[in-house]
Amino acid sequence: MNKTPSKTVHESFTQFFESPTRESLRALLKEHVGELRNCDFKEAWPEHSAVAKHLLGLANVGGGCLIVGVKENEDKTLSPDGLHSLKDKADIINGVKLFLPEPLLAALEIGDFSYDAAEYAALVGKKFQVLFVHGRPEAVPFVAQRAGSGIRAGAIYVRREGITEEATYEEVQRLLTERLAASPQTTEARNLKEHLEELKVLYAEIPRNIRSATPMPLLRFNQDIERVVRSLSGGSKPNPDYPSEDYVSFVRRLLDEKKMLIESLIGLLK
Repeated sequence: MNKTPSKTVHESFTQFFESPTRESLRALLKEHVGELRNCDFKEAWPEHSAVAKHLLGLANVGGGCLIVGVKENEDKTLSPDGLHSLKDKADIINGVKLFLPEPLLAALEIGDFSYDAAEYAALVGKKFQVLFVHGRPEAVPFVAQRAGSGIRAGAIYVRREGITEEATYEEVQRLLTERLAASPQTTEARNLKEHLEELKVLYAEIPRNIRSATPMPLLRFNQDIERVVRSLSGGSKPNPDYPSEDYVSFVRRLLDEKKMLIESLIGLLK
């Protein structure tokens, strides 16, 4: 059987995800030919770790939904059998929150769908629950926070057609690129820009070039003038309150420390 979803199925999913109503869910279930990259079906609620794994995978591919109450048959077709009862939404969230980072928890939403009468006869008297994962491209990649049955702490999961698996190196790089593109003005980016501007100011305080040595006859002439001026002004002596570190040395030290700070921001220093 060809498992490639038709354009109609993708359109049905998009319509349901953007406007989750009983009618749009009915249209999606009527048009289905199997699981999609952004949509997963379960006959009943799996254990919390399995739910969390699927949510991580959906979040890392731009969002999607987990529809519970739909059975996957051996031939990969789906049967909307419905749930015996609707699960408490607080219990669902409390069960998965230990595995998920906080930004992902804020992107979750649960909807209940019951059909007392429907144009699609297979749904009459059925109940379904849908866990929506709204896209947060500025926060990817989402990483598993805790290990459990079928989920590994620190792993990054993605959805492929009908399956949730750990991301490859290339997929992780893509997620990082998406994050940079979605949030070029994060706090870290603003701080880095400010530090770079301050670094330019520090560089400007140290001359790029220094004068070459004064020729000997001219040096003697300058020293003679200095002695005359000192004799007329009563002479001078070192100021004990003057800093032991001169200005240029101080700026140079600040410059070096600023460079180390910038390197730590972009991950060059551990």
